[in-house]
Formats: sequence, structure tokens, C-alpha cells
Amino acid sequence: MEFIEYLLDNKAIEAGISVKDWKEAIREGGKLLLKQEVCNSNYIESIIKSCEENGPYFVIGEGIAMPHTRPEKGALGNGFALVTLNPPVFFDDPDNDPIDILIFMAAKNSSEHVEDLMCQIGDFCDDEDKLNSLRSLKTTEDVVAYFKTIKQ
Repeated sequence: MEFIEYLLDNKAIEAGISVKDWKEAIREGGKLLLKQEVCNSNYIESIIKSCEENGPYFVIGEGIAMPHTRPEKGALGNGFALVTLNPPVFFDDPDNDPIDILIFMAAKNSSEHVEDLMCQIGDFCDDEDKLNSLRSLKTTEDVVAYFKTIKQ
């Protein structure tokens, strides 16, 4: 399955969320994983705790984070979600803050085969035109419509 197709099929997109800080961003985006039943609430709280203990290890590029934690912390299946923030928030990563795009991931075990989707996510995050287009969209409906056009 394609990454964008997965997001569309699972209604795993939320755009233009306004949050007070990075913890709230994690909790709000985590709701999309919870709705898919690919993790429990412990998983979401573990992402926050891991970030507090280890720093923002999941910030993967300028303005982009990929929140996740160890499968044994509460992952029940494989899933992804995408959230955009307006305004962006700081994750204490001076090279890449502020963050406005979060791609959430849950995998039920570390050997699970999600490599294809991870490659697609990497390609998406490397495509400045797609990122700029995504950042220009303010509503979930607009993001869904945009993703439908690039999925074809």
C-alpha cells in the first residue's frame, strides 16, 4: 500500500491544528493512531516521555517530525497519521524548529515490514514542492483533496 493511500483510506489526516506546545501536538496527533486502534494511550505518552529523556530524536528535517517509540510501549499494529500545525511549535531542535508537519508511526514490532512505506515517507519529505504545497493548505479537506491529486 502507498503511504498517501494509507492516510486517505484510514482518515489519518488532520490539518491546521493549533496547539500550545509539542506535548499537545503529540497527544493531538496520537488521537489519529488511537482511532485506528494501532496503539494504546501508553504509546502516545511514551513518545512524550522518550522525548523528554532523549531529546527530539524523531525530528527528521526542517519543520518535520516523525513521532514514534518502541513497539513494546503500546503499539498494537502498524499505522501512520499525518498532522499539520498552525502555528508551528518548537521541539527544542535548534536546527529544525519550528515543526509544522508531524508524521506519526506505530509498528507492532521492530522487525515488521514497513520499509516500503518508510521509503515513501522519506521521498515525500525530500520533495520540497510537495512539502510547500502541504504547508500552504489550511484544512483537512484541502489536504485530502491535494493528496488525491498526487496519488493518481
